[in-house]
Amino acid sequence: MQQRGEGEKQIEVDRRLLRRQTSALEEELEHVRTHRQLHRTRRKDTGAPVVALVGYTNAGKSTLLDQLAGASTVAEDKLFATLDPATRRVRLGEGQELLFTDTVGFVQRLPTTLEEVAEADFLVHVVDASSPSLQRQVETVERALEEIGERPIVIALNKTDVVPCDVSLQLEGAAAHLPAVRVSALHGTGIDELLRCIGDNLQLQFVSLDVLIPNDRGELVAQFHQFGTIEHESYEQGGTDLRGHMPQNHSGPFAPFRKAMSKSRRV
Repeated sequence: MQQRGEGEKQIEVDRRLLRRQTSALEEELEHVRTHRQLHRTRRKDTGAPVVALVGYTNAGKSTLLDQLAGASTVAEDKLFATLDPATRRVRLGEGQELLFTDTVGFVQRLPTTLEEVAEADFLVHVVDASSPSLQRQVETVERALEEIGERPIVIALNKTDVVPCDVSLQLEGAAAHLPAVRVSALHGTGIDELLRCIGDNLQLQFVSLDVLIPNDRGELVAQFHQFGTIEHESYEQGGTDLRGHMPQNHSGPFAPFRKAMSKSRRV
């Protein structure tokens, strides 16, 4: 028990303890922020687009990340199983490399930290399709996401394995106009379709490139394979002829070698 000095009232002791506890929590929070910022910086340095899984808590984000990346992350049926975001590297069928990151779930009226989401290039909104509060949970996440500005989003309607066939999964409001894929993270169904949907919609954010890379710039060919999607590749006398799409933040080094370069038209 905290010892009181002469003439010190209990309320003063309690206040002093509270100040110490608050200071310790603030120091710990700053450590967490610094740690996460370091991870975000490392992810950005890789150059691969970052796809953040967002959603109401217990929607199945960690289990879905397991299926998407073949990774082993914490996946428990309880609130806040994911307290420290996990990131995994995923390569799409076209060879493009992405980084998928898990995030802490949203709970109605709970203040949330959005640093991870704000620095993502693309969002997958994971929805618990079996929840009787499905629409309310979707709206809660949408309100929170308004703070970070516009991001391309696709919806993963998860847990469809336990949804009766006669139940409609038509969402309302803004979510009704977004691409949506029915999946079961638990059983791994719909995962390939979700990855295709992500890849197709990510490509709309890319620039198109038609370049001839000199023979002595083989590292650029490797970068195109790692970060872009290739529609054509041939070997000419002057170098490697490449045509495809690349994240805009990676297109700069290719500018001197382009034959044509234009922004991909959005559909």
